[in-house]
Amino acid sequence: MIRKNICWLLAVIFLISIAFAFGCETASKETGKTQGGDEKPIELKFTTVTATLHPDYKTLEAWAEEVNKRTDGRVEITLYPTNTLNPPPETYNTIKSGMADIGMAPVGYSASIMPLSKLFGDAMVGVSSAKEAAELWCAAYKNLPELQEEFKDIHVLWLYATTPMSLGTSGIKITKLEDFNGVVLRMPPGMEPLAVAWGASPINLPIGEIYEAMEKNVVNGFYGGAEMLDAMKLAELTDYVVTNLDMVCGVNYAGMNRKVWESLPADVQEVFNELKDWVEPKMPEVFDQQEEDALQKAIKEGCELVEIEDAEKQRIYAVSAPVIEEMAADLEKDGLPAK
Repeated sequence: MIRKNICWLLAVIFLISIAFAFGCETASKETGKTQGGDEKPIELKFTTVTATLHPDYKTLEAWAEEVNKRTDGRVEITLYPTNTLNPPPETYNTIKSGMADIGMAPVGYSASIMPLSKLFGDAMVGVSSAKEAAELWCAAYKNLPELQEEFKDIHVLWLYATTPMSLGTSGIKITKLEDFNGVVLRMPPGMEPLAVAWGASPINLPIGEIYEAMEKNVVNGFYGGAEMLDAMKLAELTDYVVTNLDMVCGVNYAGMNRKVWESLPADVQEVFNELKDWVEPKMPEVFDQQEEDALQKAIKEGCELVEIEDAEKQRIYAVSAPVIEEMAADLEKDGLPAK
């Protein structure tokens, strides 16, 4: 009898110990802590549209390190360069779906989702720097619910903008509107009507094919970021660069999956909010410096920097305005408040 009671007691103790261990393991998963009581780090995947050598990427590395530092190692962010986690045009959907926890991209990659935001950047005229463009973009987003609505499926971490686009040409110097006649230009997707308004002939090419197209005289030049003169070695084939057209800026965002954001502890969210004040002005600063560096290297390659006189710029703006107005009208037809 005594032996039976001892066996029964041992069985009960064994079952209790199993239940206790299981309960501790479950509690550990729910609280993010190991059984030893140490908190597991929050691991976040950050997809980008930039290469590792791009100054943007270096800024993001510094930002991720600062997040880790300010959270005492509780948050670890892994950066994924362009095309490693997803195709660049799929960045927004990659964040929204949770395939990436964080992402950063131009709104132009999601033009069908963010048409008003893209129009805002396309319509910038008389803006001379990324800093100025970013200030306008951030103010517009803060004050216009229509723009905020386009980002409703993610949590926006920060916004920034690029420098106005430059015009690089080979063999043809652009100083007035008439100089565009017959010039074949590679234009950014969706901006082809601008080239037509100027009198040029637009061609749609992937960005990676611009060098070869210029080398083979398929195009006479390009309209795009001045950083391409250095990063893509276009300065080798470019004779003239118009630096003060001061129109069309790329507006960009960095955002987090909404469920991931809502799951973060309040003090971790506060770290992200605090760092916005550092990274948001830093990004356009990087773009402005990058443009200056690229132009200086272009000069060393023999490029001539061209500044169009104000009167001629106004003529270019005048023929460009109807193109932007038509873009806005098309969005209005779709029921969007674009004007």
